[in-house]
Amino acid sequence: MRNRILMPALLLAMIAGCDGPLNVQSKNTIPTPDAITDSASARAAVAGMYHGLQSLSNYGSDIPELGDLSSDNAEFSGTSTSYGEIDDNQITVFNTAVLSIWAQFYDNINRSNEILDRVGALTNIDTDTRNELMGEAYFVRALMYHDLTKFFGDVPIILHPTTDPNAGSSITRAPASAVYDQVEKDLDSAQAGISQDTSVTTASTAAVHALRARVLFYKGDYGGAATEAAAVENDPDAPAPRTLAPNYPDLFTASGNRTPEDIFKVIAGVHADQQSFLSYDYFAKAVGGTYLLRPTVDLMTAYQPGFNGTSSGWNPSDLRGQWNISYAGSRRYGSKYRSITGTENFPILRLGEIVLINAEALARTGHLPQAVAELNRTQARAQAPLFVLGSHTTQEVIDAIVAERRLELALEGDRWFDLNRLGLTPDVMGIDATQELYPIPQSEIDVTPGLSQNPGY
Repeated sequence: MRNRILMPALLLAMIAGCDGPLNVQSKNTIPTPDAITDSASARAAVAGMYHGLQSLSNYGSDIPELGDLSSDNAEFSGTSTSYGEIDDNQITVFNTAVLSIWAQFYDNINRSNEILDRVGALTNIDTDTRNELMGEAYFVRALMYHDLTKFFGDVPIILHPTTDPNAGSSITRAPASAVYDQVEKDLDSAQAGISQDTSVTTASTAAVHALRARVLFYKGDYGGAATEAAAVENDPDAPAPRTLAPNYPDLFTASGNRTPEDIFKVIAGVHADQQSFLSYDYFAKAVGGTYLLRPTVDLMTAYQPGFNGTSSGWNPSDLRGQWNISYAGSRRYGSKYRSITGTENFPILRLGEIVLINAEALARTGHLPQAVAELNRTQARAQAPLFVLGSHTTQEVIDAIVAERRLELALEGDRWFDLNRLGLTPDVMGIDATQELYPIPQSEIDVTPGLSQNPGY
């Protein structure tokens, strides 16, 4: 596995004034707070904030990989002890992959906090630029806190950098409900500051609506989620109609081509600190990967009912199954991401997810015909059998949409959190409900006395 240099994340956040993670010259070195002094340095700091999302401990590999590895979508096939624990749902408090994502979440939050404090205090920057850059920082902070809560439940809320090395002694975990409240406040601030809706590699008005749709969906506010999903598609400021990409594989090309479905994605590149490891970790060794993890036969059977588990028997009619899973000899492997040099972009928010959020939200609020119409959109693109509404119950329609989410979003890291939010994890995975949340890393508890551990660890 990759070598990573880690220090306790909350300690890093506390000493940000001396060693903040932002960099206005090189994206990976650490400047002092006064490095953000004008419009140019503020923009560079924002670029550094987005760069943090590329980290291998964030969307560069771990967030999407762990979200499937914990579930019934992917299984461990390599030699990493930390990934083996996660696959077995027997995570220890010393798991290095869990520490990695925790640390990177707070590193990214701290980058946002530095921008919000420093850019907000500048007097030599025009108002529109300040609002836009701060809006983007609010968006990234909201994204990180939502992801943190999905993995860990109650987490500390840190909204400002500080130079006080003793501040960690007062940090405690906030209830998940309070974290969600903060996420919604940040999204309100992001919406107030962001005006552009053309870029898909920085936060846009559409990205704010899409993230709010996801947040409200996870909260169980289905009416609100449907409203926000509709706002994504019906945005009058969009440069062109936002539609599903006609060809599903276009979303995951090695060159990262833009599609009409893109809302917000992480840009990967040829440089070592910009590369994604998604293809590298999923690809079989015969095609240049490490084969760290692979799709499960259970997922393959979801694409192709009756699949016999052999390479000769793999012939799904669903175009997503054809693209997402391949064979190298007798070894099945994940082929959703196709750049072995890690240049494929990762779609943090895309319309396919928003369509299915809208579908489930509509079903749960009693609008079954409209829900099925949304469901049919992704099914039709995949050339999969369409769900036809007859005398189905509401739960049967919801079950069909949940099954479609698995097929549409496979290997993007959503499956574990779907199982958790639906209360299906104990039955599907055969584990105790206390294992739905990851443990707080022990090294964090050791340096932050106010932190408590999740039950079961």
